[in-house]
Amino acid sequence: MTDTTPEIEALLRERFAAMTGAERALMALQMFETAQRIVLSSLPPGMSDVERRRELCRRFYGDELARQAYSSRAGRGGPEGIERTQRHADEVIE
Repeated sequence: MTDTTPEIEALLRERFAAMTGAERALMALQMFETAQRIVLSSLPPGMSDVERRRELCRRFYGDELARQAYSSRAGRGGPEGIERTQRHADEVIE
C-alpha cells in the first residue's frame, strides 16, 4: 500500500540516484539522529543519563542488547564500544 503517486515516486527515485554516497550517508545519519531525539524526548523526566542511554539502546536494539551493554559490569566502564556509543548519545541529548 502506498499513498505516493507514481510520478512523485519516480521523481524521488531520480533525486536519490543523483545523490553522492556521502550525501546519502549524511541523510541517513540525520534521520537516525532525529529518531534518537524523538525517543529521548519521549522519556520521563528525572531519568539519569545512564538510564536515558539504556532506554535509548533498548528501544533501538532490544532488551537483550541493552541488558548486556548496561549490566553492572558495563556500568563500571564497560567495553570501549559502549563508551563510544554513550558519548554519541550524549551529543544527541545536547
